Parts: sequence; structure tokens; C-alpha cells
Amino acid sequence: MQLSSEISDEQRQWWRIALELRLRQCHGDAFQDLFSVVMGHLHGDDFVRVRAFGKLGDKGCDGYLQSKGQLFQCYGALNGETNKVATLTKKIKTDFETAKVKLGGIMKEWHMVLNLVDGIPVEALEVLEGLKAANPSVKIGYIGKEGFEERVFGLSAERIASLLGPAATTADVKNLDVAALRKLVDDLAQAAPPPLEGIDLKLVPVGKLSHNALPPHWQMFVRSGWANAPIVASYFAQHPDPLKGDQVGAQLNEKYRSLKAQNLMPSTIMTALLEMVTGVGSVPPQNLVAAQALLTHFFESCDIFEREPVLRPA
Repeated sequence: MQLSSEISDEQRQWWRIALELRLRQCHGDAFQDLFSVVMGHLHGDDFVRVRAFGKLGDKGCDGYLQSKGQLFQCYGALNGETNKVATLTKKIKTDFETAKVKLGGIMKEWHMVLNLVDGIPVEALEVLEGLKAANPSVKIGYIGKEGFEERVFGLSAERIASLLGPAATTADVKNLDVAALRKLVDDLAQAAPPPLEGIDLKLVPVGKLSHNALPPHWQMFVRSGWANAPIVASYFAQHPDPLKGDQVGAQLNEKYRSLKAQNLMPSTIMTALLEMVTGVGSVPPQNLVAAQALLTHFFESCDIFEREPVLRPA
């Protein structure tokens, strides 16, 4: 599938972040709707959106691409949960068998579409491979974050913006909206702050980005936010509450430690931290840039993500 040539690298990086945030927030019918909109934009009338009517159900089909006989079944886990493995594997088996029995006459391919940005558990992979082996006449596939991203970036910039909101620009980053920053800080501060004891707030080494294996679009996010990090530091230094910066840093630190304990990928952790700062829903560019500056400030000075180990001389 060819990527749209009208999208700049800068737009693509911002939209990758917006897409990860959207996938994390979409579950249930909202995820099915998002997938259907993308496929409708991409394939026009060739893609048929399907929904259940009353007690008839959807017969294991959430969408159908007529020209290829491709049947799609969506499962949007809440916040991309991967801990409900039994639920996921049961759904894959049940949905496929339902579609095979009730729609076998039109189904040449069957694809499971998931919002799990960290990848799928190995048990789900085993189920998919087992279905392939038992059903050689049907092509069985899986669409995850990468497949979703490929389809989204096959659209025009106008349609991507309608799905994910406008991408932040260099001008947005150069003109940080302090009012947006203030609101994000105030919203975070409404939550009960965790205790400050035991949290190390030393400056981090330059190699922290590569050490934490952040993917390119998140490295861009942090690097381009460095210019605004001093503004955040100045904002906290002049804040009427001298502990406000420490309290917000402690909140982010606690969230980071919780996410890291779940063995999540760095990009998923960053997405969850961004969601914590921006809240749920569409994020306008000025809020996204303010959140970028805030997270970059604490990436530099707080213990969100790990420091590069200091090598001691032998």
C-alpha cells in the first residue's frame, strides 16, 4: 500500500503519536467505527460497513471488502489491555467459527483487527496459526498498529486531519501557548499528589533517548520539545506554589513506574503519559505542544524513563 506523498515527515511523526493515542482510547464500538471510517476513505464503496441489527447479530463480520472477499472482525480492548488473554483468544476462535459457518459463501479472507499497540500475546498468535493450519482454503490475517498505520497514511492529508486532528507545526512549537500549559498543569494538580520522598530529580544524561529505545517519532517528540523545556522550568520556578513542579513530577514518576512494571514498550508508556497529561479526546495542536514541553521537561529532569548507566573506570 503506497503512502501519501503529500504528507511531510514532520506531519507523519506528529500523526503517528496522535494515532497511538487514538488507538489507546478507542475500544468496543468506537474502535470498529474508527476502522470502518479509515477503510471507507481508503476503498470507497468497495468496503461495506457492517453492524448488528437487533437479535440477528453481525455473524462475525465488522466490515467486508468486496473485491477481495476480505472479512474483518474488530476487537478494541480498553486502553489496549493485554492482560485478558483468555478473553482475546476465545473471541478470535468464536468470531472466526461464526463467520465460517454463517458467511463462508462470501469469505475468502478473514482478518482480526486489534488496537493492541504493544503487539499481541503469543497465545493469540498460536490461535491464529492454528486456524490457518485447520483452514487452508481461507487466508487468515491480523491487523495491528502497523497495519492500521499503513492504511491511515495511505489517505490524503485532509482526511488524516479529519480523523486525528491537525498536526502540530514548527510554528506551533516555536510559539508555546502558556495558557494551554497552565491548564494542563492545573488539571494534573487536581489529582491527589503522591508523596515526594524517595524520588530522584537529578538531570539525566544526553544518551537517555537512545538508551530507552524510543522509536523515531517519540524521539522527535522529545527533541523538538527541548526548546520549550526551559519555559516549563521557568513557569514552575515562578509559580505561586513552589512545590507545584515537584508534585507534577512525582505524579508522572508514579505513573511511569506503574507502566514500566507492566513490561510495556517505551512507545506505549509515552502514549499513556501523554494521555495522562492531555486527558481523553481530541487534542488540539496548542495543547499537544504544551504537553510535549511538559513531558520533555520531566524527561530531562525527572525520573520518567531510565538514565543511561554510568560506566565506572575499571
